[in-house]
Amino acid sequence: MPRALWVLTGGQFINRFGSFVFPFLSLYLVEQNLTLGKVAWVIGAMSVGGIFAPFAGGYLADAMGRRNTIVLSLVGSAVTVLGIYFASSFIGLVAISFLHGFLTYMFGPAANALMSDVVPAEKRVLAFAIFRLALNAGFAAGPAVAGFLFTRSPMLIFVGDAVTTLVFAGLALALLPHGLRTVKGRVSSPRVAWLSWKEAAQDGWRNGPFLQLLIAKLFMAVAFVQVFNILALDTKARGLTTVEYGLVMGFNGFIIMVVELPLAQWIKRFPAKPVSALGFGIIGLGCGSFAFANELWEFFVAMGLFTLGEMIALPVSAAYGAQVAPEKYRGRYFGFFSVMWGFSAVVGSAGIRIYESIGSNWWLLTGACGVLAAAILIPVFRDTRPAIFTEKSSDSMGAAES
Repeated sequence: MPRALWVLTGGQFINRFGSFVFPFLSLYLVEQNLTLGKVAWVIGAMSVGGIFAPFAGGYLADAMGRRNTIVLSLVGSAVTVLGIYFASSFIGLVAISFLHGFLTYMFGPAANALMSDVVPAEKRVLAFAIFRLALNAGFAAGPAVAGFLFTRSPMLIFVGDAVTTLVFAGLALALLPHGLRTVKGRVSSPRVAWLSWKEAAQDGWRNGPFLQLLIAKLFMAVAFVQVFNILALDTKARGLTTVEYGLVMGFNGFIIMVVELPLAQWIKRFPAKPVSALGFGIIGLGCGSFAFANELWEFFVAMGLFTLGEMIALPVSAAYGAQVAPEKYRGRYFGFFSVMWGFSAVVGSAGIRIYESIGSNWWLLTGACGVLAAAILIPVFRDTRPAIFTEKSSDSMGAAES
């Protein structure tokens, strides 16, 4: 594997270990005497920022290089997470949350495009699994540490989050390559940016496999984000302590750390679309299982099922996304995928209000979204572009979907 992958992997481990704020954000806001309606506004603003960010992140990744976009995203994320803590008014809190979501979500298209640039097609499933291993190894310990810090002082989780993000930014600036730059012309021009996105969108509209994966990812992501938006509130409502909630979240990362790499080595031999569909469906079943959990061990079981689907679906669907994305538009294609995560986060913030009304039954609806995502991947969507840009891979996962 190329050095750039290991830099991203090490930096993401540090960053995700220090991602103390997001798992506890809704709980922190409630303890600041915000109503659930206002909490939904804050998280919704962050999510709306996440919808717009991939357009900027995908374009900048293709225009000024992957590394520069990654550094800009990380530094901005660190500064704005501190701004959330120091916000002195509700309007200011909503505004800084929007900006934080915007800057944070710029990272994904650039990082995924850079890995697709430097990793050969036949190794991408494993590469994305390695990247996720670092992400989740950090997350295995991070929430438990965050729970400990949160009980001492909420400010500690914000400061710790910012510092670890800045460490990753320094590593990226010093060690990552620029990556491809495929946008021609004056990249700072709004007209150049608009035309480049229009060109990529027209290509994507005719790229049937890309559209199919894009729609399926939206419904899968709606189910996925509920674990990070609702579970903190739901576990507290059912009698779990903050530390126990942190352990349940850490269990997700621990399973991935132990199991995902050998699992990725095994599943990469199978066709990508059905494997992704299987994983999407299991994510849905895992989310639905939270509706029936009351004891701590039952939450661990539901999290285990959710994590199995995550380990199957996310690295394979990411590698498949790199495969259906032509090199010329790779940053912008990954920007479209990230937009789906942004939309799902908006739905997740609205889900807080729905959860307030229907309680744990909300898990059943989100679980149905995961199952629907699996069903969307079953039909064959044809590629109607005049030229086929899909890369061919020597392994069976790539060959089956080329």
